[in-house]
Amino acid sequence: MKINIAGSGHTGPVKNGTAEWLPYTAALSKQQKMLEKAVSIIKSNILGSAACHKAFKALPNGRSFDEIFNDDSIWISYCPDNSTYGFTNQVSGKEITICEYAFRWGYWTVIGTLVHEMGHTNGADTTSHDAEGTLPSCGLAKVHDPTIIGSRDTEPVYIA
Repeated sequence: MKINIAGSGHTGPVKNGTAEWLPYTAALSKQQKMLEKAVSIIKSNILGSAACHKAFKALPNGRSFDEIFNDDSIWISYCPDNSTYGFTNQVSGKEITICEYAFRWGYWTVIGTLVHEMGHTNGADTTSHDAEGTLPSCGLAKVHDPTIIGSRDTEPVYIA
């Protein structure tokens, strides 16, 4: 996966409702750094996980977590929306956007959101719990919400 930064030459999809796929610019350096930290944590804590691999292989497109994470045709953009965590342009799409709302909650929420959206790139539809359901197997039980079907409609509740 690649981060859509200013000057990358990547153009994300057109705005769709509140979903936007914008590049990380200098004005978004705080969010970009948080995303880079999230990616670094994923590299050191989730890549190579057998349980995460198995959960992702069970999704409709059958790709492993590592295959999706290492797919340079998938882009991660920025969305200024303050009411949702993230979007993928379509089921099995190649365009992920992480919203400001996720950044407000912190890097663990950004990690959970990114893994959730990766599930959609692997064919998890928006009418099931399949994308969110990968989180516990990927070591993200604390940011997993068992009530999410496609997307979360309420603020997260973190259980210690």
